[in-house]
Order: sequence, then structure tokens, then C-alpha cells
Amino acid sequence: MHIFRKTVAVGGTMLSAAALVILPTTHANAASNCWPMSNSAGQEYMRAPYFQKVYPAFYCNNLAGEPIHEFPDRGNVVGYMNSTTSWFLCRDDYGDLNGEYNNPSHAKRWIYTEADNGQWGFMNDKNISSETDPLTEC
Repeated sequence: MHIFRKTVAVGGTMLSAAALVILPTTHANAASNCWPMSNSAGQEYMRAPYFQKVYPAFYCNNLAGEPIHEFPDRGNVVGYMNSTTSWFLCRDDYGDLNGEYNNPSHAKRWIYTEADNGQWGFMNDKNISSETDPLTEC
């Protein structure tokens, strides 16, 4: 019995079709969702000072050292988020363009939170690696 293998030239290297495996890049994988902050009574809720409303709080994975802006734009920085897992209250999908080119539905999304210095504001969604769709719209 003969086993035939097709050989393919890729970039000057010969590869057997049996050994050719294409793996997706990490950014192509779907991010895991932000998850609810909970206490012994269940979902945790917090008042958002800017909106004067109460929202369910969520934990999300984010880049450390990222700025928190006073408004959903690249303007006045009011503080920074130094942790890589932080809590957030709501999302604003109508802010300034944030550089999120890989996900057009998040291109104007900013996430409301409290910076490490106690100032409230918005983090650019591009700096959050968790999927922020579960957060309530502000």
C-alpha cells in the first residue's frame, strides 16, 4: 500500500500537506466576557456619579497603567488604572473614535469606572481585553 502526500512550497520551504497546520492568531480569538461583580446577596450594584444612576458592576481584564478620561474622548486625563483586572459600571458607544480598528462595533466605545486615585471617568475600550458587551449602556 502506498500513501501519497502532496508537497507544497511555502516561502522556499517544502511542507508536507499532512504536516501543514494553520493556527489562528491570538487577536482573532473571541475575548471572554467581563463578569459580574458579586457579593453574598448576588450581583453588586453601584451609583455612577456622572450619570446619577445605579448600574450593575462588572470585572474586566484591562491593560495596566491606562488613563481614565473625564469624558468619553481623548481629552482631560483624571487618573490611571494600575491593575490588570478592574471593575467597570457601564459603556458609552457614542464617544470619540478610540482606535479600536479590529472591532468596528467598539470603535467609539468608552467604559465608565473609577480610577485608582478615586476620580471617575472613562477608559478606552481598546485597552480592555475582556468583551464589554455585557455592561449596561450608560
